[in-house]
Amino acid sequence: MEEYLALFENAIIRQSELVGTERARIQAKKAGLTVSRTGRVLACNENPMVVLLRLIRFFAEDGSLTALDACSPLIDKMVDIPAELEKVS
Repeated sequence: MEEYLALFENAIIRQSELVGTERARIQAKKAGLTVSRTGRVLACNENPMVVLLRLIRFFAEDGSLTALDACSPLIDKMVDIPAELEKVS
């Protein structure tokens, strides 16, 4: 879980630089995260793989290509999801 929290935190910080801190915090909250005013992820309230997918969707919702910059580490993590699901089964 710590790996996901660090990943989410880095993505939120990058997104904050692109769209502003408040908007990035709102997107993170909608995705299922609790985030401090400074952008620190305090909790992941749902399955981290679901939160990962939601963050990508919310970060890219405005159609901006620059938003994909914040999504790139999240997209890279998606490659690991099948292996993580096998561990759970």
